[in-house]
Amino acid sequence: MESLELEATNTTPHVRLNAESGVMDFEGVSDEVDALGFYYPVIQWVDTYLASPQTVTTLNLRFKYFNTASSKALFEIFKRLNELKKKGGAVNINWFYQEGDESIKEDIEYFNDLTSLPINVVATSS
Repeated sequence: MESLELEATNTTPHVRLNAESGVMDFEGVSDEVDALGFYYPVIQWVDTYLASPQTVTTLNLRFKYFNTASSKALFEIFKRLNELKKKGGAVNINWFYQEGDESIKEDIEYFNDLTSLPINVVATSS
C-alpha cells in the first residue's frame, strides 16, 4: 500500500498518511466548504489501510482551525479507528493545540466524549 500526502492550501491541511509506519498526520487549517470532498480520498486510504494495519496506528492532529464540515469528516476517521481498537488494534491519538486556544480544546473534549478512543491532548506554546 502506498502512502498518501496532500499539500496544504489556505483552506485545507497538510495531510501525510504513512502506511509503512502507521502514522497519520494532519496539520494546519481545515476550513474547506466541501470538507467531505477533500477528505474523501483520505477516508478511502484509511479504509484500505485498516484492512492490513500496522501493529500500532498513530493519528497526530495539529489544527490551527477546523470548521464544522471538517469535524464531520474527521469523525468518520475516528469511527474507523475506533473499530480497529475494538478488534484489538493499538491506536494512539495525539491532538496538539496552541496553549490558551479554548475553542480547539473544547472541540477536542467533544471528540473525546463521542468516542471511546483515548486522546492524548498536548498544549504547545508555539
